[in-house]
Amino acid sequence: MGQFSVTILAVAGSVLSDNQQPAPSNTKVPPPRNLTPPLCEKLRRDMTQACLKVAETHGLTVEGGELSDVDLSHGFDISFRIGIPMEDGAIYLPDKALFEVLAPHFGLEPSDYGRTFKLRGDLHRIVAINPNRPKYPISTERVSDGRGYKMPAETIIMYLRNSYD
Repeated sequence: MGQFSVTILAVAGSVLSDNQQPAPSNTKVPPPRNLTPPLCEKLRRDMTQACLKVAETHGLTVEGGELSDVDLSHGFDISFRIGIPMEDGAIYLPDKALFEVLAPHFGLEPSDYGRTFKLRGDLHRIVAINPNRPKYPISTERVSDGRGYKMPAETIIMYLRNSYD
């Protein structure tokens, strides 16, 4: 069925078990030729855990960790929001608060923030309202790569009616 392994490293005459770390060395891991989706996902998980560990030592919490601008030949962007947790454990998001206030003025519900819908086969997420853009006030991002889009409220309303999330 499953395998269990124990790694034992011998470093300068001492033996280290799995839960101990060897002293840092100057040996660098060679970079991969290209990134792969599984490697990007593993990096995202590892970086999220590391960021959360550091934030928790200061009484803070972390949200995010979404990848964007993914280019498997060169790199990607990753973003985290670190903040003081509210009563429910979530972080205060100014864009969400603004969306909840403005949504009814654009024919949307406050709960539409973060909802997803399909547009030309791609999944998009609603991320903001910008009232200074009367023609395209709704900001969305394509879930697959985080690319941002500006859209008319009427278009968003139509796609949300047809979505099943």
